[in-house]
Amino acid sequence: MIHDLIKNKQFIELEKEYKFLARARGKPLETLEYVILDVETTGLEPTQHELTEIGALKIRGEEIKEIFSTLIRPRHPIPPEITQFTGIDDEMVKDSPSVEEVLPRFIDFIDSSTLIAHNAEFDLSFIKHHLKQISDKELTNEAICTVKLARYLLPNLENYKLPTVANHLGIPVENRHRAMGDAEATYQIWIKFLPLLKEKGIASQHDLDSLISRL
Repeated sequence: MIHDLIKNKQFIELEKEYKFLARARGKPLETLEYVILDVETTGLEPTQHELTEIGALKIRGEEIKEIFSTLIRPRHPIPPEITQFTGIDDEMVKDSPSVEEVLPRFIDFIDSSTLIAHNAEFDLSFIKHHLKQISDKELTNEAICTVKLARYLLPNLENYKLPTVANHLGIPVENRHRAMGDAEATYQIWIKFLPLLKEKGIASQHDLDSLISRL
């Protein structure tokens, strides 16, 4: 109903004169709270592979408010090709908490925040699957995928991998394939996306929700 209202021609004209009507669009993007996250895993399939690391930044607008960062000890040895890819090996995680310990803490950390991730479907599929294995809780938070946003805002890139998008925006990518490093790069991408979204008339929570539903 709100989406229909703010697209109504009469509402748009009245909004120009009566500024208080802008409240119907929800909070401005720069005041909203999100959690930007990344995970590292032992493979690509959540039903077969495990989490080895979660990194997350809780932000309000552009300001980082809290962080969540932990390695996770998987039940099975980390494959050598994954260690070569991420730098995470069995020695690093041997004293780390298990997924049964980490995920409840992470769910408390994110609370009801909207989640942002680069290729969000991958990250959230692992969290959802393993959360279901250890508890009766479900991950129901709204999610924003910066890959989908990048395709919308930067339509001519050769691909939409994290370093490609970051490099295009002039963002240095450090600690690649470590959860906090990739979460930080995603945070920088999100900050760069805010003015680009505003240029396209997406300045509020409702505007963004409407866009996400179409991507």
